[in-house]
Amino acid sequence: MQNKLFSRAIFSLIMLLLPNFVSADEAAIKAGEQKSMICTACHGIENSNNPEWPNLSQQSKKYIIEQLHAFRGGVRNNALMSSQAMGLSDQDIVDIASYYNSIPSKKGEIDSSAKNVELGQSIYRGGIYDRGVPACMSCHGPKGLGIDRTGYPKVSGQHSVYTLNRLKNYKEGYDDRNSVSKNYSIMSGISFKLSNLEMKALSEYLQGLY
Repeated sequence: MQNKLFSRAIFSLIMLLLPNFVSADEAAIKAGEQKSMICTACHGIENSNNPEWPNLSQQSKKYIIEQLHAFRGGVRNNALMSSQAMGLSDQDIVDIASYYNSIPSKKGEIDSSAKNVELGQSIYRGGIYDRGVPACMSCHGPKGLGIDRTGYPKVSGQHSVYTLNRLKNYKEGYDDRNSVSKNYSIMSGISFKLSNLEMKALSEYLQGLY
C-alpha cells in the first residue's frame, strides 16, 4: 500500500513539473525568435539567402550551440560570424539554437548530373572501403538529419556550395584538426581522403537528400 502511495506521489510530482519543462523550452524558442532577427538577414528562416551561407532550420541544437561558442571563442574564424557571436551570452546562444532547431526545413532539390548523384549517394551510403572512408550516414543518418545528442549536424537539404566549402575547409585544416574539436578532427580526417570531385558529388547529392 505504501509503495502504491509513494508511486502515485512521484507520478503527481512529475506531472506537476512537466509543464514547467515544456514551457521553459517554449520560452527559449520564443526568445530565440526575437534574438535571431539579425541572423535571418543572412540565414533566412527556412533557407538562407545565399548558397554560401548555411540553412539553419531544423539543425541540431547542440551543433548550433557548439559552433556559436567556437565563433565566439575564436576557434572558428569568419569576419561576419565571429563579430556577431562576440556579443552573444550563453543564454542567447541556447535561445537562438532552440529557435532554429524548432523550424521545419524545406526540402532541397538536386541540381546535378545523374553521374554525380550516383557517386555522392555511393559515398554517403557506403563510404569508400579501400581508402578507409566510412559511410556518411553512419553519423548523419540515412536521411541526413544528424544526431543531436552527439552534435552531428543535419546535412540534408543543405546548399551544395556551402557543404563543398566546408568539406574543403576540413581538408585544408587537416594539420590543425586536433586543436579545434573532436568532431572537426573526425571530419578533417575523412575529407582529407576525398578528391575534389568526390566532395562536389557528395555536396550535390546532400542538397536533395530526404
